[in-house]
Amino acid sequence: MKLVVDTNVLFTIFLNPRIINKFKDLYSRGIELVISEFVLNELYNLKNKAKKRGISEKEFNRLIEFLLSIFIVVRDEIYRPFLKEATKISPHKKDAPLFALSLAFNKAPIWSREPKLKRQKVIEVLNDKEVEERFIKNFTKGN
Repeated sequence: MKLVVDTNVLFTIFLNPRIINKFKDLYSRGIELVISEFVLNELYNLKNKAKKRGISEKEFNRLIEFLLSIFIVVRDEIYRPFLKEATKISPHKKDAPLFALSLAFNKAPIWSREPKLKRQKVIEVLNDKEVEERFIKNFTKGN
């Protein structure tokens, strides 16, 4: 199963190292963590913000390498054909690429910390707790 991951979740890697374990746990359970080239570029653009939070250049690069080792980075041309439909779905125009990526993978759920993304009813948007309950706790219980 694929899970599209929003930038706001990815950036947490610079704020809370425990998210690394959550990413590893999902990956080890066969969940394909998907981001777009656009999201990866957004993350690179947040390098200065990460540095202000005390992350060194070396640590930033190490964390990016980790993400690249377990995330699937999708080229923009794969989801671009879905942008028109995604723009109609997305509560915010700026989030249309995220929805397009989901549509490109048969409406894969989106993991985001933006509650406004739940305003639409076409694509499932999960917050941290919902991801944990669905993909981690349920697997632990043997479901």
